[in-house]
Formats: sequence, structure tokens, C-alpha cells
Amino acid sequence: MKFIPLIPLLLLAIFGISLEMSPNAQVWQLFTGFHIAGLSAMTVISVWGVKQLPTLFKRYVFFVLQLLAFRIAYFPIVVFSATVACYSELFFSPLSLNLPIKIFPAMFVSAAILFAMIGVVLFWALKGKTFCYALIIIMGIPAVLISFADLNDLTFFPDNNWADINPLPMIKQPQANPYELALTSTNTSLGQKVIGLAGKVLYDFIPQAPWAKAVQGTLEQAYLKNPEENSHDQLRNHYAAFLAAQRAL
Repeated sequence: MKFIPLIPLLLLAIFGISLEMSPNAQVWQLFTGFHIAGLSAMTVISVWGVKQLPTLFKRYVFFVLQLLAFRIAYFPIVVFSATVACYSELFFSPLSLNLPIKIFPAMFVSAAILFAMIGVVLFWALKGKTFCYALIIIMGIPAVLISFADLNDLTFFPDNNWADINPLPMIKQPQANPYELALTSTNTSLGQKVIGLAGKVLYDFIPQAPWAKAVQGTLEQAYLKNPEENSHDQLRNHYAAFLAAQRAL
């Protein structure tokens, strides 16, 4: 029984490998991978934790909080899991392994682990661990601002970008950190400024690896064209950059 949580991770890794092997991977497959990662993580954590909560009310609250967390944390987790994939590529590239395991398997598996970590924090908060409330507030407020950058982001689903992107953007190499634009603009919302701040901080942590730099440069050009895009637009740009870099390399 203790190995059952590994089954979703294995299936996500296999799905990621199939995507990495495909020369014509589609946006809906990225959409599917991230959603399966989040929902499977919530299922595993719910099965693990729900019977340990003392009341029926807290059990229902646990389910509701995890669904809210999935909605709120989705975009930040897409970004963080892509960063993990960048470092996965950096690690595997020098090795003499010509296997499709560098990018998408690491991306989906790390997304599931991050969603599961959020579920664990929510569980311990409901169990009365006060430090978890502080962690939820500290991490939750920026995530809310990022995921609801403007009124168009007030949607039930965290991501409705499942349609094919045609054509994919041209691959560009990074030139300079562009995310200061949102911070200095008078036309951006608080959420868009937080997206810009997060991008500005993360920019210098992207490693020197082919897929990583191609994604970084392509997102840089998309951001320069429109630094006032909301969360849904940014997600679409990320999907497009992921696939464009994968096809080009």
C-alpha cells in the first residue's frame, strides 16, 4: 500500500516521455499533464489524510481547500515545475543518455509533488499546526495575485488554454531581463506587477541548457510584446514556448 502514491508519478513520467518523444506534441497534452498531476496529487493526499481528521466538517473543508489550492497555485506550479525541468535538462545533458527523460517527465512529476506538498500543508493546518497558517498566508497571497492578475482571470478553471497554438512562436535566445516593465508601468494591476516581480527574480536562476534558454528567450520576447498580459495569457505563452523549444531542439 505504501507504494501506491508512486503509481501516479510513474504514469506521469511515462506520459511525459511520450510527449518528449513526439515531434508534434500539442497544447492539450500539456494541459492534460498538469491537470492530471494536480488532481492525482489531491486524490492521494485526500486518501492519506481524510480519515485522520476528527470531524466530517473538517474532512469536507479539506476537500474544498485542496480544490481552491489547485485553482490558485496552478500557474505558479507550472512555472516552478518548468524550472525544475530546466535543471533536469542541465543534469542529464552531460550524461551519455539519449533518452527522452529530460524535460516533460521531470515537469509533470515535480508538478504533482508540489501539489501534494500543498495538500500536506493544508492537512496539518486543519490538524491545528499554527505555523502552517503562516505558511499558507505567506505563500498564498502572492499566488492569488499571480493567478488572478485581472478580471479576465476570474474563471472557475485555472487554465482553459487547451486549443492548439498555430503557429508556434519563433525560438529566441535570451537577451536581457524584461520583467522590470511591469513594475514601472502605470497600466499594470497589482497582480501583473507580482507576475513581473516573480519573473524578474526567476530570470537569473534559469540554467545554461538548450531547452531552458530557448524557453527563456521565447518568453522574454512574448513579454516584451505585451507586459500587461494576465495569468491565462501568460500560461498560453508558457505552453507555446515549451512546445516550440521542444520541437526546435
